[in-house]
Amino acid sequence: MSSKFGKQYPVLGTRTIISKSSEREKLVFIAAAGLLFSLLVILFAVFSFREDAGANQTGSNASPIPATVGTVTLLTPDRMVKASDSLSEVVFKEMYWPRNQVPEGAIRDVAELRGLYARVNLEPGSPVLRSQLSREPTARITLPLTPGNRAVSINVDETSGIEGHALPGTRVDVVLTYYEQGQLTTKVIVQNARVLSFGGDTTTVQQRQNLPGATRVQKSTVTLDVVPKDALAIRTAQQLGKLALIMRAPEDDKTAVADQFAQGDFSDQKNKGQSQKQRACTRGKMRIDGKEYVVECDGSISQVLNSDEP
Repeated sequence: MSSKFGKQYPVLGTRTIISKSSEREKLVFIAAAGLLFSLLVILFAVFSFREDAGANQTGSNASPIPATVGTVTLLTPDRMVKASDSLSEVVFKEMYWPRNQVPEGAIRDVAELRGLYARVNLEPGSPVLRSQLSREPTARITLPLTPGNRAVSINVDETSGIEGHALPGTRVDVVLTYYEQGQLTTKVIVQNARVLSFGGDTTTVQQRQNLPGATRVQKSTVTLDVVPKDALAIRTAQQLGKLALIMRAPEDDKTAVADQFAQGDFSDQKNKGQSQKQRACTRGKMRIDGKEYVVECDGSISQVLNSDEP
């Protein structure tokens, strides 16, 4: 019995189990090592990519313009400058600009800006150009001219300018006083013209009513809105005699029937008045030394200037 059960079978079984367990642990270790190696490779690749991308971005920011091109210094205002503003009170800053992209007429020396005015609005951050500047302030307000019409100015005084009542927005007639065939004559040459400005001021009557303490000041010029033919008539009339304005009512746009009065019309009106008076009340007529006289109802005697008068 002892020899039968003295064989080493249990010992052989234990060695086999240990051997299989060692092989499994080796496989697990190899798999874990491979996974760890793979993770290290991936992490290395990711960090390398980020470093390359950061280097490229840093290089692009550091050198936005090729060194071979270079830059120049231009001028730009530190704030918005409106058209017609003087540049004397404006502060200009230097800005760098690609040498091969400098706009035509760009200002590079602040001394060139002395005594100049802005022709257009100047934006900060944009280079100042000579074409944007002027030696005289430009008009900020455009005259409200009727399309197709023309603006024409005439000289006026306190009388011809209707004591300063010919303000922008009002309607006037233009009359010319001159000599025609030896007689002093006043003629309407333009009717229903709209006043655009009064001494360069375009403030209308309605706008003046809203201004506190606004006073009427006499100016020396008035600008009118007229058709081209009337503009030519005014320019010609300025060489013939004296121009004056006649005020119209705001709602009056009709053409005037009486448009001329001559020096001789005064005599005609006097004769007409005497004739009407004679026809109204007369006692009779008489002729003395070839001249005809009429005896009025009150006993006075008047000479008849026109013998053909009935």
